[in-house]
Amino acid sequence: MARKEQIEFVRKIYPAAARLYRSGGVHPLFVTAQAALETGWKIKGIGNNIFGITKGSSWTGPVSLELTTEYFKTPNVKFKAPERVVTIEHVGPCKYKYRVYRYFRNFASLDECLDNHLELLRKPGYADAWPYRDDPKEFARRLVDDTGAKYATAPNYAEVMAGIIDTVARIVETEGLL
Repeated sequence: MARKEQIEFVRKIYPAAARLYRSGGVHPLFVTAQAALETGWKIKGIGNNIFGITKGSSWTGPVSLELTTEYFKTPNVKFKAPERVVTIEHVGPCKYKYRVYRYFRNFASLDECLDNHLELLRKPGYADAWPYRDDPKEFARRLVDDTGAKYATAPNYAEVMAGIIDTVARIVETEGLL
């Protein structure tokens, strides 16, 4: 059974995600689940950043430096100051868990964040996943497979997303948001 905060979250994000989907975006179950994963089901993204979008090389807007967790294949990933590594933990063969300070994009509104998220997913690095944008679970899996760019660094991203997508789908159906 969905918690009250999960229902409120889906009521807030899903309709906006559905509008973007109707105009050529990604399935709203994926978008809503991605935001739920990144925020813990709370509209609390720093600077309206409900997807945990890091600054990247092309962003010229406002940012904030935040502590986060990322996973990499090697123990020697470096960041340009003031971004920095706090700790590195070996968690499996070729898997290292990093606690790092990273720059995250700040957005003026949730709609601006949703638009930017869609822009990112349309980038050439995710072209292999794009044909699956109508299938939320397959799209999530393709974003982290070994083809093209990787959207997330967590080793269990696709499995976690599948569970959250199922929860969002149940809420959408129960709340009549279709």
